[in-house]
Formats: sequence, structure tokens, C-alpha cells
Amino acid sequence: MELPTVIGLGFGFDGTTNWVNKHVVDKLILGVDEFRPETYSLARKFFVLWVLLTVFTLALYFTLCPLTYWLFYKRKNSKGKNLADWDAREGKDQIANEIRLSSWSIVVMAGVTAPFELLVEAGYTKIYWETPSDAYGWFYLLVASPLMFITFSDTCIYWIHRVLHHRLLYAPIHKLHHKYKETTPFSSYAFHPLDGWLQGMPYHVFVFFMPMHHISYFVSLAAVGLWTINIHDRTTLNIPFVNGAAHHTIHHTGFNYNYGQYFVFWDMFGGSYRDPFKYAPYNGKPLGKPDSNAAAKKVE
Repeated sequence: MELPTVIGLGFGFDGTTNWVNKHVVDKLILGVDEFRPETYSLARKFFVLWVLLTVFTLALYFTLCPLTYWLFYKRKNSKGKNLADWDAREGKDQIANEIRLSSWSIVVMAGVTAPFELLVEAGYTKIYWETPSDAYGWFYLLVASPLMFITFSDTCIYWIHRVLHHRLLYAPIHKLHHKYKETTPFSSYAFHPLDGWLQGMPYHVFVFFMPMHHISYFVSLAAVGLWTINIHDRTTLNIPFVNGAAHHTIHHTGFNYNYGQYFVFWDMFGGSYRDPFKYAPYNGKPLGKPDSNAAAKKVE
């Protein structure tokens, strides 16, 4: 049975792909009025999902990245500096290179991610659609499952990320993302596609063994995209135990530190935590100065 169109575009891949198939592919492209999703071939389902994931991610990238870039990198304060303390010292072509790599990577990553979502649509995961009928159900939908989703993915990504820094994997896979030490919002998807797929896999694996409402799943994946952009914009709210933009900036400048995605607990446990506020540029010293990190080491 088709999910109501009013739910389709905003809440869940199954509803969204049904909407696209019915109102775009069938009506506009094929000229078919009757909606019969059971007749769709696997190839068609895959292609529609691939295009949908690509368009959704590119729209997110080309909407929020330029906005945060303008807010934090282009606008100047009274001292003539931008909030991100970025001066394009790694080359005028950095932004263009990051956009090219991100665009290519998004298309490829969407293609290798689509099979996971096909399995969701086919009912092979623990995604559920029913509205909760009691307080426990609402608590699980709104609080418990998102927290478990974040905890599971943060744990997996820490170790996947750390392994990607091994000398055998770093050069062929992860080095592309570390081309620039001073990140911008446009760095957020500038990955080798295999790198992005590996670090994104835990989000999709989670629903194969833990129940999650389809709206929670959709919103969580969208939030992941927002967070990915946020941790590359060099500005931070300095929330305790949260692996924010400052921590991730130090990961890019210090290389072997702050592998975490959302929290700092695994970095503390694994000996890879570095307090970003003891290091440039968050200690008041500009990057590139010989004593920028030396003073911080004494503090530690």
C-alpha cells in the first residue's frame, strides 16, 4: 500500500521514492497514470534511489556549504578577520578542488549506498512504520533509538577512521580527504568514495539489528549530513565531551588525533584525544608558527 503523498517527500526513503516514482517517473517521464510499484524492476528501484540520494545530498551540499562558507569564511569582523580564521593559505584553488572531489564522490557514494536502502524498502531491516501507542513507544522513537544510533555509529566510525590512518590504507583511500589541513565546509564530502562509504556504513547497518522508526531513521541520516558539514567549518561551540569542529580541525592539522565523529570518549579511551584549545588556531596562535604547538605541548 502506498504511503500517503503528504508523508512521502519529507519522511522516509520508502515514501519519498514512491512519490518520485508516481509523480515524476510514471507521470512525467513514462506518461503512466496507474501507480503499480509491485511491477517495478530492481534496476528501476535502484536507479531511482541512486538519483534521489544523489540529488538530496547535492542539494544539502550546495545549499549549506556556500551559506556557512559565507557566514564564517567570507564575512569580516571589525578587525578585518573572518570567524573561521581562514586565509586560503593552502591555495586559491582549494574550494574548487574540494567541490569537484565532493561532487564526484557524492554521486559514487550514493550509488554504493542505494543497495542498503533497497533492503530497507524490501523489509529486510528492523525499520518500522507504526505510530507509537504509549509513552514507552514515543520515548523509544524520539530518544532511545536516536541515542543508540549515535552511540553505535560513533563507536564504529572511530575505529574505522583510525584504521584508515594505517599506512597501508591511508595513501590509497583516506589521503584525499587530508589534502588540505585547513578545512572549509566544502571539505565535508571531499572523500575517496570508498572512504565515505566505509565511514557511512554504520548508519545503515544499525537498522539491520535495532528497531528504528522510519522517520527517526530519515531525520538521523539528514542530521548526519548536517553534522558532517559542521565539523569542517572550523567554528565551534565548545560543548563538553562533544567532538566539534575544533576537535576535527586538530585532526586535520595534527593527523593522529581526534578520530571521533560525535564524542571524545573513544579518543580518550584510545589515547588519541587532543584538546583543541591548547593548539593553534584555538590557543590564540595562528597555524604555521613554529611555536604554535610547542607551547601547548608544555601545557599538556
